[in-house]
Amino acid sequence: RLAGQNEVTSLAQRLAAALAPLADALDTPSKRVAAPKLAEMQQAGVQWPDDFHPALLASHDGMVATFEGKGGRGALIQSIGEKDSTLFQLEGIDGEIHSATWDESGLLVVTSSGTLAECAGAAAGGKWACRQMSVERLPAGFKAVAVARQSTNLLRAVVAFEGEDSVVLMDQTQDGTWDPAGEVHVPVADGVRFELSWANAAQDLIISAADGSIIKRTISASGAHMVVSGA
Repeated sequence: RLAGQNEVTSLAQRLAAALAPLADALDTPSKRVAAPKLAEMQQAGVQWPDDFHPALLASHDGMVATFEGKGGRGALIQSIGEKDSTLFQLEGIDGEIHSATWDESGLLVVTSSGTLAECAGAAAGGKWACRQMSVERLPAGFKAVAVARQSTNLLRAVVAFEGEDSVVLMDQTQDGTWDPAGEVHVPVADGVRFELSWANAAQDLIISAADGSIIKRTISASGAHMVVSGA
């Protein structure tokens, strides 16, 4: 636990130094804009095995993969219209899975310890091989996390800590460490649980809250500054 506190303290010190040039971009409070009326949601009708209890979901190119948080077991459907799923096992994952992002290179997994793993391609023959990445472990103690590849192929992470109303943005450096890049306010009520995910090569941050609200923040660079926009 002490090691985790030291990691958070170190991150906070680095973040404070990084925030100075970002103050103008991040000082404006987030505002909600009324969302357009969406089509009525429909049940997909997927049949999961009786003993399978999905906790996480990742999608890519029309395919959907779901995962149990513990044990590394998952299920794959080839398209959202299919009812049958195929079970597979993530191999090489240690610890509980907290986040999964699927892109053209494969699956990015974050475990409860902050360790990152990469699972190339897609599941085949009931298995999906994974390997631990040579990247600095993310700080311990997070309640929500998401990692994705940027267009540069370097990673971008967003981490939420207990008791904070903002999430921390971190960019991977060339030497595999994390560089604090700023904070984004999360406009949800106290005590409302939310999840984080990335889209559009880690430029769009999606915040999905348990009260049904979905908030998008677009992250872009302007010189030495990071600009956060969206509703």
